[in-house]
Amino acid sequence: MLEEHHVIVRYITIDRSAHAPLYIQIKSGLEMAIRDGYFHNIKMPSARLLSELLEVSLNTILLALDELKAEGMIYSKPRSGLFINPESVSLDHKSAEPPDLRVPGWLESAPSRKHSTAGLHVVRSINDTQSEFPFVTASIPSEVFPAAAWISASRKALEGEHRKFCLYDGFGADDPLLVAQIMEKILHPRGVKAEPENVVLTAGAQHGLYLISKLLITEGTAVAMEDPGYPDARHTFLRQGANVHPVPVDVSGLIVDEIAPQAKLIYTTPSHQLPSNVSMSVPRKASLVNFARRIGACIIEDDYDAEMRFIGRSSIPIAAGNFDSVIYVSSFTKYVGAMARIGFIVADRNVASALRSIRRYEIRNISGHEQRSLALFIRDGGYAKLVRSLRRLSKERWSSCQSLLKEVLPDWAVSPSMGGSNLWVAAPEGLDTTRLAKILRQEGVIIEPGCVFFAEPTHGRSFVKLGFNLMTERRQREGLLRIRTAAEAHP
Repeated sequence: MLEEHHVIVRYITIDRSAHAPLYIQIKSGLEMAIRDGYFHNIKMPSARLLSELLEVSLNTILLALDELKAEGMIYSKPRSGLFINPESVSLDHKSAEPPDLRVPGWLESAPSRKHSTAGLHVVRSINDTQSEFPFVTASIPSEVFPAAAWISASRKALEGEHRKFCLYDGFGADDPLLVAQIMEKILHPRGVKAEPENVVLTAGAQHGLYLISKLLITEGTAVAMEDPGYPDARHTFLRQGANVHPVPVDVSGLIVDEIAPQAKLIYTTPSHQLPSNVSMSVPRKASLVNFARRIGACIIEDDYDAEMRFIGRSSIPIAAGNFDSVIYVSSFTKYVGAMARIGFIVADRNVASALRSIRRYEIRNISGHEQRSLALFIRDGGYAKLVRSLRRLSKERWSSCQSLLKEVLPDWAVSPSMGGSNLWVAAPEGLDTTRLAKILRQEGVIIEPGCVFFAEPTHGRSFVKLGFNLMTERRQREGLLRIRTAAEAHP
């Protein structure tokens, strides 16, 4: 009795003013006593004894003991009382070895570590778009988003006949209404003809590229891609074990003659090449298809912002001709932001079926409510209104930013483009834009240095990718003036 009293008083302190409930305080004290080796060879103190010694209610003690039993620290013997689980002896924290900080063997041999890529990655802060001068492309201007239309679609998705799709687990099935809207309102205007079995919904274009990589890339698969190009596509291919072959870009897009003949996949962004915004010419598209067929390669066409064309009309996608050598990837993310991270793949029905199978055992399917909300948003005209508003605003800011660059930074060369959501700019030779970006961040100016877009980062040392959508002409001017001041002070 005296020993039990000593242990209880030593380990359990009742503080009625603390935020932690009394039973948690008691449970923690008993657990610490057990870890220090007490009660291992004897019966635990009874609930009634604990209640008397600690001057708390019996119910409070019982709650504490129930917690210990639920965690497997103690167990009860019928008509005998409570005893310590023998395995609790191994929890003695005082004799524990210091943690081994080396990488465990099982992790060292994991495929994801084997193909983890050490090159430059796009790095963004959640606060970048909230900076004073965000020359970034990570978001859309909030003033153009039709919030009322989205709220209406989201509410309708939970009503009547729509609700069942939001609640039912489709085991990998896509929302037929959303697929139908994509075929009618998105693909048909772009000139791409597809049936429901050709369409696979994804959690954005990046997810689509991941699924394609899982299906088609094995160790050493040769993948040709634009250089400069989309860095997250490059890393996705590399992480799957691909041997990536950079292909230069000219004013007509990907240079077909520079594609390695052993390529099995050819990744391209023909509508607005990322990051240069060059639009692939129609003859170049035909040449690329013929080349791919000749060497038996598949083209991955990433059409990430097809609607953002400001001069003339976009030529039809490569996938408009057929799906025998093309997999088409697109997304709504450039238009609805993170509101609904949904994209889609359009491919041969056998390819689409295989991609669906991979997706099922990865994420099963996209949120039913997000799918149906987006479907209704498109059906009821909210999406078309958003695209019109965004295109109009983007064209104004695209034009003003180019004019201001000529005025404020006349020695900086802007790559000509027909549209897109950014400008690709070459700074004067010798100016390190990565260093400049770090300096500018302290001034509230966020720019994207060009190094990350090249397979060999040093080739992009003097380039910068400038977004323009988040700033009015006045703010663009002030931001570019700060860039000029910083560049002159730190050549």
